[in-house]
Amino acid sequence: MQLHQITVEYVAPEDRLLLHLVAQTGERTSLWITRRLLLALHGPLHQAVSRAHVAAEWGAVPLPDGAADLLAESARAQALREADFATPPQTATDAKPLLPGAVPVVGEVTLGVPVGAEAAGQLAIRWRTTDGRDVELNVPAAAATALQTLLVQGAERGGWGLAAPDDKTARTQEASGPRFMN
Repeated sequence: MQLHQITVEYVAPEDRLLLHLVAQTGERTSLWITRRLLLALHGPLHQAVSRAHVAAEWGAVPLPDGAADLLAESARAQALREADFATPPQTATDAKPLLPGAVPVVGEVTLGVPVGAEAAGQLAIRWRTTDGRDVELNVPAAAATALQTLLVQGAERGGWGLAAPDDKTARTQEASGPRFMN
């Protein structure tokens, strides 16, 4: 699934985040993200997004840790400046759900940064639901940065006490900021 649109909202009665994903093909899916899952995912997601940004710029060239960190921070900041948080989400009446039925709860997430020229700068995400279904995404590093930012903002709206791995870049908006990215 190639992402076109991401929406994250905190749903207080459920005390969960509701993640809506819309593919470029029009397929859509919604997933529940629990506090426990997001707390476990937060650090690894930040690291994987950083690796995807470095891979987009340098491929498989080994870099010293400090240089890789600076490159990732710069790319992350650029991605957030270029992200479209202003355009409201589009709701397609003919969109087909990728996972029919009730909105599933995510029980496990697998992250990977593929190697190779055609996959450089991509983040592979597999969301495994508690009922055993998978949603697999290949997300450009810039969109992965936006996804991470929206998840952090949703956690802030819920008062989950999720500290950003790096307070300067992972949080660009207040908790009342955008809840979507096109």
